[in-house]
Amino acid sequence: MENVRTILPDNTQDLFDSAIGRVAPGTLLREALDMIISAQNGALICIGDVKAVLTIGDGGFRIDAPFTPQRLFELSKMDGAIVLSDDGEQIVCANFHLNPDPTIVTQETGMRHRSAARTSAQTESIVIAISKRRTQTTIYRHGQALTLDPDDILLSKSNQGILALQNAKNNLEKAVIRQSFIELDDLVTVVDVSDVLTRFVNLVRLAAHTERFINYLGNNSGLLRNQLDEIMHGVTESFLLTVRDYAGTSSAKDAKRIARALLNTPADELDGQSIMYALGFSEPMADELHLHPRGFRVMSRISMLDEAATARIIDEYGSLAALVNDSKGGFDRLDNAGINNARAIAASFRQLRSTL
Repeated sequence: MENVRTILPDNTQDLFDSAIGRVAPGTLLREALDMIISAQNGALICIGDVKAVLTIGDGGFRIDAPFTPQRLFELSKMDGAIVLSDDGEQIVCANFHLNPDPTIVTQETGMRHRSAARTSAQTESIVIAISKRRTQTTIYRHGQALTLDPDDILLSKSNQGILALQNAKNNLEKAVIRQSFIELDDLVTVVDVSDVLTRFVNLVRLAAHTERFINYLGNNSGLLRNQLDEIMHGVTESFLLTVRDYAGTSSAKDAKRIARALLNTPADELDGQSIMYALGFSEPMADELHLHPRGFRVMSRISMLDEAATARIIDEYGSLAALVNDSKGGFDRLDNAGINNARAIAASFRQLRSTL
């Protein structure tokens, strides 16, 4: 089964995703951060790119001891930064005074947060700053900041995302059912294809956004991940099959490439023409122009056909319209594609049409 993540473009991976995984509830580092906040202490913690971090500071003392929440908490009582190894399992040094390039522009005002922002901009390190005054945790990557919301706010955002996803999924399902009707009647136009693919794109984007909040919750995510998986079950497969139905090429590999291109298109630029270009049509196309689906998505609903058999059938017929015409005679051309049980497949196809 295809997962939503397998078709997301690389640049949709949030800058902070890997960092958030380190401080999510249930992790040892999160336990240490909670202890620091509860004690109303501040802290500055650098994770990874140790060599580069150590070249932009001085002082402190080597620890070279295994990480434990209690050890990190005790070391946070001193001034200066605590430096952890790339995997976060070793405390390299503590009370380390960071001296990043002061010319690096930052919007931060406090000394600790300015040092954190500049250090993250100057190195590949994940830098965590805990404000003593505001008891707030901020993560810095490449000079950019992300302030961690409390778990109750993350839970609220996750629940809102799940509700929005369910509504979007319901609307998509209605659009897909309509699409199936007009595909079988060979009445599909450019605007119909654009509408259904736009709905797929929006749903996948919303799922990725919601999943991020769920990841932030870590062990506190409860049933939210199961709800997300249930809502998105089969969506990626249906999305890719729809792309294969209308793209210039029908290969599964090209379908993933096209899906990523659509997901990478800014929302305000995702219109009928941009979708047609992504599908491989180089010339502008009128909204009312008719398109002829190959039939991948519709035929995938026939349980006795696997993906390879479906591909052979579509190679033989070329379009869903040709399949519909031949089904009246019992799919006589299936022998040419090396497919057995032609009449049973024809009966399943007719039953599928009657249930739509």
